[in-house]
Amino acid sequence: MKTIGKLDRYVASHFLSSYGVCLLFFLGMFVLVDLFSKSDDLFENAKDLSKLGYSIGSLLPSFYGLMLPFIFLQVAPFVTVMAAIFSITRLRRSNELIPMIVAGRSLYRVLAPVFVFAVLLAVGMGLVQQYIAPGLADKREQLKELLFEGKAKRLIDGVSRISSTQWVQFHDYDIDKQKIGAFEVTDISTNAPSTYGVNAKWDKTKQRFVYHSEGPDATTGEIVRQSRELPPELDPQLIESQERGPYDLSYSQAQYLFERTEQPRWKVLLHYHLTFPLSNLLLLMLGLPFVLRPGSRSLMLGMVIAIVICGAYFAFDAMMRNMGEKSVIHPVLAAWFGIIFFGSLGVVLSDSIKT
Repeated sequence: MKTIGKLDRYVASHFLSSYGVCLLFFLGMFVLVDLFSKSDDLFENAKDLSKLGYSIGSLLPSFYGLMLPFIFLQVAPFVTVMAAIFSITRLRRSNELIPMIVAGRSLYRVLAPVFVFAVLLAVGMGLVQQYIAPGLADKREQLKELLFEGKAKRLIDGVSRISSTQWVQFHDYDIDKQKIGAFEVTDISTNAPSTYGVNAKWDKTKQRFVYHSEGPDATTGEIVRQSRELPPELDPQLIESQERGPYDLSYSQAQYLFERTEQPRWKVLLHYHLTFPLSNLLLLMLGLPFVLRPGSRSLMLGMVIAIVICGAYFAFDAMMRNMGEKSVIHPVLAAWFGIIFFGSLGVVLSDSIKT
């Protein structure tokens, strides 16, 4: 048992060291590419930042620090398979796999620590998606506006569908003040014209957006200022969540958006948050058989195969999700079909490995 524990720790140490190097590489590349693409905007807004009392040196580290969970959620499965390929190739080059197998272990047992960590990473992705990334999204976007737009406050425009027949188009929604600059409410189920208004502010007591308009009094005919309310289905969470990227929304937020709007894209996103972490295991099943074949000692070949496999899976998965969002196929099938199809292929490939 002691020998078994040592071998597990040895394989795990190879994987973790490779994972750390790969993760740092991808994080660094992501930050450098993003910073280089936005460098012109950054320097153009340097004077505006100084007028507002900020400096690039103080804001930039904070911004990319808040970006780390977002980057991790995007690259984690790819880093997992790359780290596994690196560690296995190192073991093969030093002729350490054969003695382990001769000692009575199958390849599956040798690689057990890698798959255990893949499961833990999948769980970690789920926790980051639910509890960490959504809470940092607003602060990150606020710093993004400061750094690359030179704006002290974040204003967003968009359309919120609040029922199957009713939606609200809004302009200049201030996230900090929870105030809508201008809006238009349209309901195609009635023949009534659209309702227009300005300066609708969220009332925490009434739990509605309240605005004021001027119109004739029903009794006197005099022009009076009247308090009005937007539909109760519209709230700050609905507006702000719809403006976020998919990796900035938690499971509960995706579920909330689907229940409120019944749009299939939120149902797809909810299930995608479940399937994407599983790709940590899926990509291992797809990529490792090619590295473990007799004579497959080339690290470059393993990397190329991993890139091709990841690209094929992600492209197919994106195509299916796009079809689900457009209601071409059922949203649940759209989110799960890719992982079921490639998972079946991974089982076949894994079964072909000589242990």
